[in-house]
Amino acid sequence: MPDWITLSKFLPQLIYPFSFALLLLLLGIGFILFGRRWKGLLAVFISFVILVVAGSPISKSLYAKHERSFPVTPVESSPQGGAIVVLGGDMGIPSAPRVTSQLNGNRLIHAYRLYQAGKAPVILISGGNVFPQEGLEPEAVYSRQLLEELGVPSDAILLESDSRNTRENAVRTRKILGAIGIDQILLVTNGFHMKRAVLTFEKSGFDVIPSPSGILVVDYAQPRFLDWWPSLGNLKKAQILIHEKIGLMVYRIRGWTD
Repeated sequence: MPDWITLSKFLPQLIYPFSFALLLLLLGIGFILFGRRWKGLLAVFISFVILVVAGSPISKSLYAKHERSFPVTPVESSPQGGAIVVLGGDMGIPSAPRVTSQLNGNRLIHAYRLYQAGKAPVILISGGNVFPQEGLEPEAVYSRQLLEELGVPSDAILLESDSRNTRENAVRTRKILGAIGIDQILLVTNGFHMKRAVLTFEKSGFDVIPSPSGILVVDYAQPRFLDWWPSLGNLKKAQILIHEKIGLMVYRIRGWTD
């Protein structure tokens, strides 16, 4: 029987726009092959509409609204906290054919900048591998190595390398920082993930200062027609947005947030 985290990764796949449109397309083809032409054409048409709408600027606009739930603050203007907590999902572990880890986002760099600016005396990295990876360390281990390469002292880095989702990030981080009397944290994760992360860490007893590390949708000037042309990028944004909205709903139902 798959565990909860495996199910949480698989079940949403069935309702993401691309997957749902693909299922409708296959259903439509089936109807047509079995002589139910109009039902088949209707299913194909609905599939087309889903892809166009999900790939349109509507998805981009809704994504932007969600990821700006908390304002982005320049590092030099950031409040101080007892610790900088950076969530996993940023570091690509050295799975073959990689020969070393690779940085996929901005979370670790943002945490490093906060530390360099003296906003907290320690950085706690929270995040293991979602699924076991034979012969490889948890993601947090490679994240620590990068921070050490950048010049952060090893005794200023704390590690939580067993968590597999945001809930476990919060619970396990609370055990570590609670034991040394730290309640107020600068929480570092992507803008689109910040709302769920803040609510979960607050539920675990932290005084959270949100510090978004990355914003995807920016005011980038380009020809007007490109803003309105459906794209795979917007389709991906629709999937991420649905994932987060489902996550917020499930976390609240399960009592992991208020």
